[in-house]
Amino acid sequence: MYYNIILTFVLGTISGKLGGAIGLGGTAFILPVLIISKIIPDYKTIVGTLLFALLPPLSLLAVIEYAKRKQINYQIGSLLFITYFFGAYYGAKINSHYSNKTLIYGSATSLLLVSLSLFYIAYRL
Repeated sequence: MYYNIILTFVLGTISGKLGGAIGLGGTAFILPVLIISKIIPDYKTIVGTLLFALLPPLSLLAVIEYAKRKQINYQIGSLLFITYFFGAYYGAKINSHYSNKTLIYGSATSLLLVSLSLFYIAYRL
């Protein structure tokens, strides 16, 4: 029990720092660790827990820092907020139709494609 609490604390701290520094959402860091560590054994419960954890404005302090540097496009950010808001709702409805195994493969594929595209973009710089 204490192991799960300590690991969760470390995971939240590290993913918050990385998310604030490089802009990837917490799910990119937290999801794989929760699956591997089995802190939460059910994938659908992991997804629900992540959405619950990200519901409050966790990135508020990072956003304030970027705003000070005038590094926010509010029009695009607002559109992303609205579309993500409704997309997450429909994604949660769809989630119930798939097995944990299928959802994990889907997440792994998504993360792999994002990773490969970021390597390609960095290579081209």
